[in-house]
Amino acid sequence: MRTQIAVIGLGYIGLPLSLALCERGETVIGVDVDERKVNELRTGVTHVMEPYRGESLESILRRHLESGRFTATTSLAEAAERADTFIVTVGLPVAGDVVDKSPLLACVNDLGQALRPGDLVLIRSTLVPGMMEDEIVPRLASASGFVPGRDFHVAYAPERVAEGRAMKEFQTLDVIVAGLTDACAHRAMAVLARLTDGHLHKTSLRVAELSKVVENAQRDVNIALAHELKVVAEEHGVDVYELIRMANTHPRVHLLEPNIGVGGFCIPNAYAYLAASLTSEEHIPLFSLARQINLTAPHRAARQLDDALRQIGKRLSGARVALLGLGMKDGSNDIRQSPAVHFAEILAERGATVTAFDPTVDPYFPFQAASLEDCLVDVDAVAVAAWQAAFDTTPWPALLAVARQPLVLLDLKRRLVPSLKEAGWQIRGDSHLPYIATPAPHASAERDCAVEMVP
Repeated sequence: MRTQIAVIGLGYIGLPLSLALCERGETVIGVDVDERKVNELRTGVTHVMEPYRGESLESILRRHLESGRFTATTSLAEAAERADTFIVTVGLPVAGDVVDKSPLLACVNDLGQALRPGDLVLIRSTLVPGMMEDEIVPRLASASGFVPGRDFHVAYAPERVAEGRAMKEFQTLDVIVAGLTDACAHRAMAVLARLTDGHLHKTSLRVAELSKVVENAQRDVNIALAHELKVVAEEHGVDVYELIRMANTHPRVHLLEPNIGVGGFCIPNAYAYLAASLTSEEHIPLFSLARQINLTAPHRAARQLDDALRQIGKRLSGARVALLGLGMKDGSNDIRQSPAVHFAEILAERGATVTAFDPTVDPYFPFQAASLEDCLVDVDAVAVAAWQAAFDTTPWPALLAVARQPLVLLDLKRRLVPSLKEAGWQIRGDSHLPYIATPAPHASAERDCAVEMVP
């Protein structure tokens, strides 16, 4: 009897989803076309960072491999021998504003050929609104030879989790659910009720498709507003973080803080998905403008870094810049559409020598340093792009003594400046970024012992 759940796509969403299901007592077979990834998973190795209740995702993976609750394969046919429920998490890559549907549609074709009567296909990928009705359901019907909604069930429930909190949020967040028929929706809700303690909200396929894209697009607009407020604050010579903190004292105001940009697979792609779903002459300029503002945020940061370097008689061209963090956001090792990587490329294009360090990102880029000290030695400027937990315990005043002085700091999260001030460093630029930092008189002595203090 086939009773297992198959999760198709074992990336930053699919693997945590699989293991969250295992945590709830389900038996899961994970499917992915990447043979290398599947082989690593079979040996208990994953590079996805998703801690849950103090345990790493890799440790959780090994537990469920040992218990037999989780297995991985590259074969849909093998999965179909054991599973009657197929949850699809394959994404839609975006290049510029062009959405590539081919990976998901190829998966749907293969899945259709493996289906049996009574099976459930539950799509959890973020879609171009309209894809369920116009492309996915017809392809499943054609490939299977069955009638969707009569011979097998088809439903859509967009995932809404944030990377870094996925294991918890898969089990706690409300879920929007839509089925091709009422019976399809109820079959999907029965499965999802075993996963989440949140409420299940039943709606139509088109509303469910649109809801996820709108959630992400709204975040894009809010982040763009934060970047624009940074410009306003700097024109007035005030601290943008203080400005936002004061505005947020109003119960109906919830402003976000500016960063170096917007990255990852969800928020940056929302506008492309939404725009691709519109066939009329209507335009959505607000979403388009927000996307452009967020895309240019790393360019504005580079110009500000150049301006600050000029204040101390240097220029970005020819300067050595250390970049801290390469993930698409704080606490992430996901480098897909990472603004930190984009920022590094912009700095290099403008003539800077870039060295970057991120303890969570495996060596991939030629500008990555082997250690934090190697990254910082003799640099003219330091930019914080993505904060990692290991940075919390780093002795920054001693370590930054190996940099050239005075030092320009693009400390958008203000993680470095407080510790430097406490150590007696002189900081110029409290009302705007970047900061210009000069060590306390005794800091030169710290330079000699900085190597020994690095954790």
